[in-house]
Amino acid sequence: MKAVRIHEFGGAENLRIDEIDKPTPGADEVLIKTAAAGINFADTMLRQNKYLFSPELPFTLGFEVAGTIEAVGEGVKHLQTGQRVLATIRGGGYAEYAVANASTVVPIPEKLDFGEATALLIQGLTAIGLLVDLKAGQTILIHAAAGGVGTLLVQLAKRRGATVIGTASNEEKLQKVVALGADFAINYTDTDWTEQVLEATGNNGVEVIIEMVGGEVGRQNLKILAIGGTLHVYGAASGEDFQISALGVLFNMHTVKGYNLNREKPENLVKYTGELMALIDEDLLQISVTEFPLEKAADAHKAIESRKTTGKVVLTNA
Repeated sequence: MKAVRIHEFGGAENLRIDEIDKPTPGADEVLIKTAAAGINFADTMLRQNKYLFSPELPFTLGFEVAGTIEAVGEGVKHLQTGQRVLATIRGGGYAEYAVANASTVVPIPEKLDFGEATALLIQGLTAIGLLVDLKAGQTILIHAAAGGVGTLLVQLAKRRGATVIGTASNEEKLQKVVALGADFAINYTDTDWTEQVLEATGNNGVEVIIEMVGGEVGRQNLKILAIGGTLHVYGAASGEDFQISALGVLFNMHTVKGYNLNREKPENLVKYTGELMALIDEDLLQISVTEFPLEKAADAHKAIESRKTTGKVVLTNA
């Protein structure tokens, strides 16, 4: 079967199409014929060996897949061949077939296609997890609001009664953010973007910030966070870290929280999945997907890194 692998760390050109053996499901596993494999910004960082862990090479990227079950392993009772499902896996998604532990596999509602379902898995669960403490009437700033997580955050935050400020890097993306329900849309590449945010809040600052850019944008966030406000960090798309002053946090009574979906409690993931599916059943969420064929994985990575995509980016396998 075809699989997109890296044999050495580096640029997108290091993504290579290899012919490898088709996997076989073990006990409590299922074999999925991949129709869509999700791409996350974390994939681009892992490809460069800048992520939270370093995989053994050669490595097939891809941690979320949607497709049809082709075979089930011993002990799998609640799933069957031919079933449309999505799953989280420990790598191997950029391929024609992937193996997943049955406990991570979720049936796909009929109204969703494979790409849309993939958008809900990582991005949707992350969005709900980030907004657990959001209260009606609060002001929230969502960075990269036109991205896979951002588009869902905007919609979910508005449903919870918040005033939403979304940032993006160009006019087309800003228009999308507004169309999704944001009250304000601001270009974070503008030199005065922080002043624009403060103006939108009547100079009171933002009560909640959802941060995933890092670097200079990350450093500027605390300047616009209201007294007693909370900064949630769930990524660093710029690839750069930023420092936080403990005394500054003390003085302004700020709270800084990290969010890592991989460390979320299993019972919460089940709960969040139920919330997402309920919203989908009632047609209350717009899902935005950008598709690339499996063979164009390098182009997909380049598009994400150059901020040319909106919504969820997936690789499709015909």
